[in-house]
Parts: sequence; structure tokens; C-alpha cells
Amino acid sequence: MVIADEGSYITACKPGMTGDGIRAPFTVTEGEAAAAPESSELLTAATDQYALYVEEQAEDLQEQTAEFARLYKAGDDDAARTLYPIARTPWERIEPVAESFGDLDPRLDLREADLAEGQNWTGWHRIEKDLWPPDGYTPMTTDERAEIADQLVADTDELVERIEALTYSPDQLGNGAKELLDEVATGKVTGEEEFWSHTDLWDFQANVDGARVAFEDLEPVLDEKNPELADTLNERFDALQTILDQYKVDAPDAPDGYGFVSYTELTPDQVKELSDAVNALSEPLSELTAEVLA
Repeated sequence: MVIADEGSYITACKPGMTGDGIRAPFTVTEGEAAAAPESSELLTAATDQYALYVEEQAEDLQEQTAEFARLYKAGDDDAARTLYPIARTPWERIEPVAESFGDLDPRLDLREADLAEGQNWTGWHRIEKDLWPPDGYTPMTTDERAEIADQLVADTDELVERIEALTYSPDQLGNGAKELLDEVATGKVTGEEEFWSHTDLWDFQANVDGARVAFEDLEPVLDEKNPELADTLNERFDALQTILDQYKVDAPDAPDGYGFVSYTELTPDQVKELSDAVNALSEPLSELTAEVLA
């Protein structure tokens, strides 16, 4: 049984962030210390917190996507290119949830390399190619831009509406955290995700953010059942973040005030360092679900 000692504490549903509904102070005074909730109550609190996080990210995605589409339709390509990785960040943070909608995910996030024969290509990466055109590329017309931008907004609106009806289970949090690390390993580290824009490190950071939120929501349960694993995961999240921090640059337009260098600037040794850190985190993270449900 865990006891809260006398002192001041802060509840948190997102790492490193502040604001209404995100962090709240509380104090335990002498004589008021009480046993921590049972694991079932902690698991319920974890899923409730995660639901709020997903809804917030979805709403942010909706707002940012609408602005991105407006800029793109207006032909303001410089501004659209600046907003592109910022607008995609909420998507990448909740990617496993978005991917659960098998019809919406390909409409929004399909890469050209994954197109089936005869499949209509829409979504973020279709626009990405138009904003960072390769040699020999034929730009989309104004009407084509408007059509694909409007569909991006409509599909995003549908995604947000569907997310509002979702509930979550503890295993979805644990497995989702692992899926986000798998996304990094299979798409971001390889540079395949943002093939033209090379904004992969933005996606990388967002995937790590989403994985860490899911873990930290479950951490009170893990602290009871396997504190050594909790310590290991915190250490390895921190180690991976330290490496990512090396590639941050000032980005005044971004919500956090920073962005990342182009992925093409990384050397093979630097990519390997990132890959090794992801693998070092992924292995113990794969144990999270089983431990909190044990």
C-alpha cells in the first residue's frame, strides 16, 4: 500500500505542460494522509486522463488543419510549409487512435509508396509532395488544390467527431505507447514518413510525446506493481529526449517555440544513435501492458 506523505503535490495528465485541466495542485497535511486508490481506480483515472488528452489533440489538429488548408488553397506556400509539421504534430501524438479508423487513416495519411494500384491518393502526404515538389513534378492546379484541401478538412472533422465517441481501456494505452515507438522505428528513423519535406524529427518528437503521455497516465499503477520497470522507462524516455533535444531549432510559429533541423542534416551515426535509443526504450515499453494488468 502506498501512502501520500505530508506535502504539496501536483496532478498532471501531460508531461511538461501547464494550463487549465492539465495540472492541478493539492496538499496533504498531517492527519490527512491516506492510502492511494486501488489499482482499478488508478486504471480508470489513467483512461479518463488519456481520453481528455486525445480529445484535446484532436481539437488542436482540427484547428491547425483548417488553417493549413486555407493557406494552401490561397497559394501561400511558404506559410503552408511552415505550418505543415506543426499542424501534423497532434496527429502524430495520437496516431494509434487515428489509425483505428481503417477507412479514414489512408485518406488522411497514406504515403505514395503505399498506394495500391488505382487507389486515389489524398491527405497530408499528397499535399506535402505538392509543397516540396521533386524534379519533373507537375504542380496541382488551383481547383485540384482546393479539392484536396477541402477533403483534408472534411476528413479531419470526421475524425474528431468519431474520437468524441471513443472510450479507452488500459491495454489500449500500453499497447498504443508501444505502437507509437514502432511508428518511430519503421517510419521516422528511416526518413520514409516525410519523404519530401524531411520534417521527420517533428513527427519523431510527437510520437515520443504521445507514448510518454500514455505511459505516465499508467505510471501510478506501474509504480505499485513494478517500480523498477517504471524507473527504467523514465530513464530511457529521458535518454531519447536528450538526443532529440540536440536537433531542436527556434521556431517562433510553433506552439512550443521550437522545431527541428531537416532530417537530411543528420549523419548516419546520428541516425543510428536515435535508432538505438528507440530500441532501448521499446523493449521495456513492451512490458508495460502486461505489468499494469497483472
